[in-house]
This record gives sequence, C-alpha cells and structure tokens, in this order.
Amino acid sequence: MKQRNTIQKMLIIGAVMGSKEHPTAEDIYSAVAEKCPNISRGTVYRNLNQLADEGEVLRVTVPNGPDRFDSTTSPHCHCRCVVCGKVFDYELPHEVELGEEINTDFKVRDYELMINGWCKNCKEE
Repeated sequence: MKQRNTIQKMLIIGAVMGSKEHPTAEDIYSAVAEKCPNISRGTVYRNLNQLADEGEVLRVTVPNGPDRFDSTTSPHCHCRCVVCGKVFDYELPHEVELGEEINTDFKVRDYELMINGWCKNCKEE
C-alpha cells in the first residue's frame, strides 16, 4: 500500500533528489531539518525506508558504513572511495544486462554493483 505524500515526505524526496552525492539518512535529516526544524530523525528514517521499499529512492548498501540513498532507481553501478567514503554513480563503459534468470536455478530480483577505490581528491593526496 502506497503511503500519502506529506510535506515531510516531499522534503525528504527533495533532499535525495537535490543531492549531487548519495546522502546518508543523517545527511538527509540535516538538510530537511533546515527547512522543517521540528522534524524528528525517526520521521526521516521511517520515510526513507518507506520510499526505498516503494522504489521511489534507491537504498545503496555500503559495507562497513551507513546506507546511502540515490534518486536513480534503475540498476546501475556505484563507486565508493575507501578513504573519504564518497559514493557516486558510475556508468560502465559497456552495457551489463542481467536478465530475469542467470541460469535455470536462479531468478534475479535486482542487483547492486559497488566498485571500491580512491576518488580523484583522495588519489591525489
């Protein structure tokens, strides 16, 4: 069942869509709290979970770090800097297409691809 769009939910969606990087729930809370100071962390976290469950935003699972959120919900690749933790989209130089079935014994629901390395700034340091 899809939940109604409240002002808080619209602010949360706006914070995810307006971010150039993939924000954490805490980043989103900070951005929304500037516009709506009485919003609670619980409201932000609960709405982010609902939005991710409904497919409105993409939850990006980061090993040994907080989940990030992305406005691009179609399957795509991410890069993560192992120094500063920045996460960003990466377009593969060739198209990777995973069909509904990899083989006869496994049906694909979705997939995540995370490439770990050093961002431009951290690589230069």
